[in-house]
Amino acid sequence: MAMTKVFFSDLKSGRCSAVVEARLLRFWEARNVKRGGELMWADLLLVDVNGTIMQASISSNRLPRYQEQLIAGTMFSISGFDVAWCAQNFRLTDSSLLIRFSETTSFKELSDPVSPLPTEGFRFRNQSELHGLANTNSHLPDIIGEILGVRSTVTDPPEAKNRVMVTIRLDSDDTVTLSLIDSQAVALHMQLESMRVDPKVNPKLVGGRDTNQQWLLF
Repeated sequence: MAMTKVFFSDLKSGRCSAVVEARLLRFWEARNVKRGGELMWADLLLVDVNGTIMQASISSNRLPRYQEQLIAGTMFSISGFDVAWCAQNFRLTDSSLLIRFSETTSFKELSDPVSPLPTEGFRFRNQSELHGLANTNSHLPDIIGEILGVRSTVTDPPEAKNRVMVTIRLDSDDTVTLSLIDSQAVALHMQLESMRVDPKVNPKLVGGRDTNQQWLLF
């Protein structure tokens, strides 16, 4: 007997025996730094055919069963899982629910889904929404903006302490500051350096400095 197919928006708290088809966007391990990096679980971000993004979690004792299947971009059919409420201080999506893999969870790779699945998902926030999220540590928002200025302490080669601060203008003309430290700062610094463009005119003749616009998605 074929199982019922549902979307993420149909899920409710409790055990789910229906099937959802989704693409694995990305995943990472959650470790307890206070216990020497002990593995606690793996977090997954999944997107369904409607573009709805949902968080999933696999406990450390069940992770070996699925480890080799976890490849970003792969499509899966998932059934026999639990649906639980997200911790409010650790929400990765707009949904207040998450999927928890259980002992009955079926996680099968899909080569031919019923409908095409998105290859990426974003949650864009405007200035007022960013203010509402300040200091809550509850969301990981995306923004699109124009880089107005960059302050960087990254050297070549990078030293022990590195920091990059980027001033970004949103489409509303509001400005926000993006601050990164350590390895993230070095990575962004190198990305911005690779995007550097020589001026199209001779500054000795015209004056001023290169003002080529750079637009980035964060």
